[in-house]
Amino acid sequence: MKQLTILFFFITALGLTFTSCSNDSDNDNNASIVGKWEFLQYGIGTIGQEVLTDRINVTECGKDYMEFLSDGTYKVILFSKENGKCRILEDNGKYTKNGSTLSLIKNNIEELEPADSEIIILNNTTLKIRIISQIEKETVSELVIFKKV
Repeated sequence: MKQLTILFFFITALGLTFTSCSNDSDNDNNASIVGKWEFLQYGIGTIGQEVLTDRINVTECGKDYMEFLSDGTYKVILFSKENGKCRILEDNGKYTKNGSTLSLIKNNIEELEPADSEIIILNNTTLKIRIISQIEKETVSELVIFKKV
């Protein structure tokens, strides 16, 4: 449940503006973000020192995922099992993508002061996002890696 809470907090924080700055040859700035993206790995730490863990939350109830729809909306589905019963947490909103910039708007409220963020990889199979934030005078980097399903 702790991982689910951390993940839900992170997804809520995704109501940010992402900017792609990488020159990685595997990146395709024109790749479509539309589709279902399964959470593959999550990591947190200092920049370049993030410790990644596999599949943030996988239960017999399902695998957590984020889906970007062609109508400009997104949804996040998180699964958990409590007292033998499957539970689904859902979050949704709107998104816009201009070139390498992606903006997520949760519940029709755009974040006014987004943290520094970037899409590190966006291609036909992988979406890797880094969010940089300041926590108690320390710079913290969060990475989320998705695979397209």
